[in-house]
Amino acid sequence: MRNLQLFSTASVDHLLWSSKVQVAHMDSPALDIFTDFDVARPIVVDASTTAVGTGKIMEKTHAYMRLVIDKDDKFLGVVTMQELSHHNLLMTAKKLEHNIDEVLVTDVMVKREDLQAFDYDQIATAKVSDVVRILKENSLHHMLVIDHELHHIRGIIAASDLARKLSVPIEIHQRPSFSQIFNTAG
Repeated sequence: MRNLQLFSTASVDHLLWSSKVQVAHMDSPALDIFTDFDVARPIVVDASTTAVGTGKIMEKTHAYMRLVIDKDDKFLGVVTMQELSHHNLLMTAKKLEHNIDEVLVTDVMVKREDLQAFDYDQIATAKVSDVVRILKENSLHHMLVIDHELHHIRGIIAASDLARKLSVPIEIHQRPSFSQIFNTAG
């Protein structure tokens, strides 16, 4: 057994930031911009967490999407800052006849059965430009990647990660809601 020495961090106040820049291009393999859960742990929230609490956690951690899991780590859906907007939480609380602080993340999440995803085998042969086009065409900031063969969520592609790795903004225009269209037409 090796005896390791401990050192004080009292005079050390700088973090090392990686100088390795992950640069991708539109013709790079899509796997270059993919967050693989086989390598990086998914960012999750427990189904019993309040929506308000989840929003606070997401703001502090700068993670604008979380996978929602139950107590057995089963995937239930996703929640983004859009679902956690104050307006959406008020509307959900009113519909459920709850106080806003009683609304759970499961009350506002996008359920698993309402989600679409890329297949890992397709991503393995796609280019970054293919992914960007699909995200833009479908107004999506995040897209899950599933592994049909192993029957699990393999990872995620986020427009924000794409923009950082491409060093260019990825503009995803939100589709207007029915109420926005109705108010504009009237």
